Amino acid sequence: MKLGNLIIAGIVTGSIYAAFAALVALWYRVSNILNLAVGDFAMMGALGVDDLVHIRHWAIAPAILAILAAVAVGAYAYDRVVLRLAQDGRTRQEGIVVTFFFTFALSFFLEGLAEVLYGTNVHAAPDLWSGPSLNIFSSGLHIERAGLLVVGFAGVVGVVLAVFLRRTLRGKAIEACGENYLGARIVGIDNRQYRRMLFVLTAILAAVFGILESPITGYTFNSGASISLTGFIAAAFAGFQKPGRAVLAGLGIGVLEALLGGYVSAQNGDTLLYAILAAAILIRPSAMGLDVAFD
Repeated sequence: MKLGNLIIAGIVTGSIYAAFAALVALWYRVSNILNLAVGDFAMMGALGVDDLVHIRHWAIAPAILAILAAVAVGAYAYDRVVLRLAQDGRTRQEGIVVTFFFTFALSFFLEGLAEVLYGTNVHAAPDLWSGPSLNIFSSGLHIERAGLLVVGFAGVVGVVLAVFLRRTLRGKAIEACGENYLGARIVGIDNRQYRRMLFVLTAILAAVFGILESPITGYTFNSGASISLTGFIAAAFAGFQKPGRAVLAGLGIGVLEALLGGYVSAQNGDTLLYAILAAAILIRPSAMGLDVAFD
């Protein structure tokens, strides 16, 4: 049963990586920028709700709505003030500076802000579905209720995004932005609008995932960096262009992380995981899609 429970735990964690990887890949298609702050939005969601509920004694529903609204406003303001100047000015910035720097700087800013506001202790939002772990068909396989919420929400997000991209005009416009930036502008597609919309949507969804998942693992002010890094690596396996492949990579990384922690070393599981992924990059960087990011 240990193997089955580890795989279930890996699927829960991998669902977050998969969702973040898909959002990173999708936003990259539109903006040519890698979102390295996606995990920090999750961290801000978890720590913010924990503070409002446990310290300021808000009810959980208004606390969640308030934090999601704050995250959305912050993401919108960052796009209008920083990303607009970088990409929408007369001299549009290209290359490695835009690809990494702007959201990397945002990640550092959010970490510093969280440390000032919430301190360095471990925090967790309240359980939205409290109770003991669920025994799957009385088989001895268990899944935390919060984990089931994470997997379910990830599945809903994935289906909605897939339908949106394939069945709606706005989705097809986003696909067009990814295929050819200048061509999309010529035919009247406003890349800036979709860049802003997806950035705000990514921030909100990441915050929701943080709220749902934090009762399982707990979050600190610097928890976002590792989540962002893993989502980035999963997106890289998809060449930063194919959200569907990014989802599979995220799930695979989550399961591998759980197996390494369960069978090799619980303390050094993350280190071993990143060592394996680093080896994959060194052996075959083109398979990681890194040549696409730096092209």
